[in-house]
Amino acid sequence: MLGAFVSPTFAQQFKEPNYTIRGGTVLGFEIDQEITSLIITLDARARGELIITLPRNLIDAKIGSQDSNFEIFVSGLKLNSVDETITSFDRTVTIPFKRGNSELIITGTQIFRQVSTQPTQPQSIEQKIESELKKEIPDGNAKLLIFSDTNWAGALQSSSFDFTEINGQGDKSIIFECESSFGRQAVFGAKIQKLTQDGFVRIVAIQNQKIMSQGTAEVESGEVLINGNCVSSFTAGPEGGGCLIATATYGSELAPQVQQLRELRDNHLLQTESGTLFIESFNQFYYSFSPIVADYERENPAFREAVKIAITPMITSLSILNYVDMDSEESILGYGISLILLNGMMYVGIPAVVVVGNIKFRISF
Repeated sequence: MLGAFVSPTFAQQFKEPNYTIRGGTVLGFEIDQEITSLIITLDARARGELIITLPRNLIDAKIGSQDSNFEIFVSGLKLNSVDETITSFDRTVTIPFKRGNSELIITGTQIFRQVSTQPTQPQSIEQKIESELKKEIPDGNAKLLIFSDTNWAGALQSSSFDFTEINGQGDKSIIFECESSFGRQAVFGAKIQKLTQDGFVRIVAIQNQKIMSQGTAEVESGEVLINGNCVSSFTAGPEGGGCLIATATYGSELAPQVQQLRELRDNHLLQTESGTLFIESFNQFYYSFSPIVADYERENPAFREAVKIAITPMITSLSILNYVDMDSEESILGYGISLILLNGMMYVGIPAVVVVGNIKFRISF
């Protein structure tokens, strides 16, 4: 899904509004004085809602002396109406969102302004890129940075959404979905053209604090085209992934079962060469399907309980490794093969014996 356009903002220090959120996590708040907006970045893992109390001295919407409605955009789509409670000091709005939404923009007519005591120097493009690389982008999303001093137009597309036209003037940024699934590498492409003879346009695509691709056009009616592979947040390295299915099954990354798996990986397997090679190979397979399974678990409680029944014996058997010494390649291989055989017996051998015994019992009658 295509994200919303975000204009460059003047850095502001302010107290975050009070809020509650269901179905996701708020990653940050930012003020954009140019469009009198409060920009909220979030990681929406399921369908949910954000209930936020907006102090009138932070942002407000009025026509004359009368209150007017905020304009609220969810990943670029304007909401026609929202539930709102109004007092003389603040306004509380309830904003629904869906899984994968990454940005909420609340636009009013008045915005908090802080007088700077010292003149600020304009940032160079390189400094702006460096600043953007430090910002957190929700998993499965990337950001297209457009730097220009003139009018421009073009298009953006990725494996996750159809060809979308974009246009603007000056600097803009776009958050867009760019996520691999079922082992398929997601790709993206962007093409921007200057609409004037003078000026320049430069575009940079970033994800996971990395530059994926960039290009510049300065010639008359210049055009710049970039494309590349999305950086998968699930295949960043042997130590980079989370236990997605276990986390969804047991409800939290802090659950004892999830902590046990993480400690086994970090404190034992990744300490040896053979264990590291195993984790790297396993991650390539595991993260090709685990995000989809984890999402379905969050949406289907019955499926989550079935997965819990299925994986609990395996996690129980793996707990044995936390109580043995695995400080050599030989011990890793020995215990690893033993556990593979043990789980093979539990998940294949025992059911096979039951099925064969049942067949023989029926034949005897």
